[in-house]
Amino acid sequence: MDRTGQRRKPKIIALVTAGLLLSACGTATKSPSTPATPAAQSDAGQPARGGNLTVRLAQDPGSLDTVQNSNAGTSYLGHEIFESLVAIDANYQPQPVLAESYKKGDDGLSYTFTLRKGVQFSDGSPLTSADVVASMRYWVEKGSYAGSLKPVLKEITAPDENTVLFSLKAPFNLVALMAASHGSGIRRAADVAAAGATGIPQDHAIGTGPYKLKSWTAGQEIVLERNDKYKPPTGESSGYAGAKGAYLDTITYKVIADRDAAFNSLQTGLLDISEPSYDQYDQIKQNPNLKIGVEGAANIQYVALNHNSGSIFSKPEARDAMNLLVDKKAIMESQGVPDLTLPSNGAFATQTNKAMYSEAGKAKWDQHDPEKAKQLFAAAGLRPGQTIRMITTDEFPQFKDALVIIQDSLKKIGINATVESYDFATLIGRKNNQPNSWDVLALMDDANPPVPSYSDNVQGMDNMGYPRDKLAPLLTAYNAAQTPEEQKQAIDKIQEFTSENLPTLTLYNARSYVAYNPKVQGYDGWGLEFANAWLAR
Repeated sequence: MDRTGQRRKPKIIALVTAGLLLSACGTATKSPSTPATPAAQSDAGQPARGGNLTVRLAQDPGSLDTVQNSNAGTSYLGHEIFESLVAIDANYQPQPVLAESYKKGDDGLSYTFTLRKGVQFSDGSPLTSADVVASMRYWVEKGSYAGSLKPVLKEITAPDENTVLFSLKAPFNLVALMAASHGSGIRRAADVAAAGATGIPQDHAIGTGPYKLKSWTAGQEIVLERNDKYKPPTGESSGYAGAKGAYLDTITYKVIADRDAAFNSLQTGLLDISEPSYDQYDQIKQNPNLKIGVEGAANIQYVALNHNSGSIFSKPEARDAMNLLVDKKAIMESQGVPDLTLPSNGAFATQTNKAMYSEAGKAKWDQHDPEKAKQLFAAAGLRPGQTIRMITTDEFPQFKDALVIIQDSLKKIGINATVESYDFATLIGRKNNQPNSWDVLALMDDANPPVPSYSDNVQGMDNMGYPRDKLAPLLTAYNAAQTPEEQKQAIDKIQEFTSENLPTLTLYNARSYVAYNPKVQGYDGWGLEFANAWLAR
């Protein structure tokens, strides 16, 4: 979660791993050949064109640069405007979108993408491999999401106008990462070249997707309109993949920061779709004039333990003590909505991400023994009167609430603890720049990383003194795996390593949900994805 100031939707990055996603080495994966089915059927009949859909955004995203701006609103809008070479479907499987097909080299060191012909940007200019190369180089160079790819990427080239070649120094699950990334949307090469210190300017937000930017009133609303140049891929619409109907004339995103105001606007019909808070769930569920869509994936709610020398948690005994002390189930039950929460097994992925799921080390996370925890804290050298310093962000109240529960548990075994909450930028600055000024940090992570190296248990802990050098060979083994069985073995070893070292303690897994007006058809709550939605007359 330290890669974004807004809650990212987990469905965007929920993926299974390469052995299940990619075709066998040396063979090509092609776009589905089934006829397009633009929208789901409903009681209201066939899809209808026209109308405006009104959607709530919690804050103005500031820009549409989905590479440098990881705000949730930017990704929501970006998925309507830009398309990627590959994207995930509703089952979190990558499917070709701008690519007609892709092929993994026999040695695992290359990926060749063949572009669909006849695709145009919303300004009428044709999509070429030069646009893809420029966009992908920008993604790798400037995007945090592609950080795990950067060390193994050799080059991205365009053998011809319709072909893009990724050459690697070592095997890597490229397609999974690309399909899951917010920033992998393709732009015109000229727009990428216009990027400045703060990213690609708003007037260069030109894509190949079903909608395009119409207007932007800062702090108030953003309006998208149908892109008449849109050429959908073949195949049934699913998730971000397949053909999209682009039935709506416009989509208006209203910036409403106050959650109670947004809730009232949803109930009165001023909003068609919104992401409410957990404490509003029961009210919405009982409202016959609203529908609920629950995400299949889930976020990991966690506390991170500081491994740096200035923290007591640099000692393995202290980390084991905290694991024994924290009653994860009690925290989940005190905070969560039963329909939306799942118990944690301690993995960096949940059971919703089957190929990344592992129960290695699960028994350790399941332990709860406060008296033994007290003994281990003493063995770690915690001095009488020494305070455990816990920090989090103001933006997510559940994190502070969890720390207060942990603070009370520490108090019961005679240990003092403080809880401090900051705005997100200040929190991350303290984490990264003052590594010896805190002990415990509460945040959330994407529960379904496309590759293990993207998990906070791996990537995000570098500023906490976590022994990444010892983990690196395990990640290399995963990236080099050629079969699902080899990948599963690698995942188990990585999970065993994290259970031994405890970079984080997973508290529970939390699903997100969306509330919407029943007049919205062709939409089931699968994220804020409306390219296939339409309005019942």
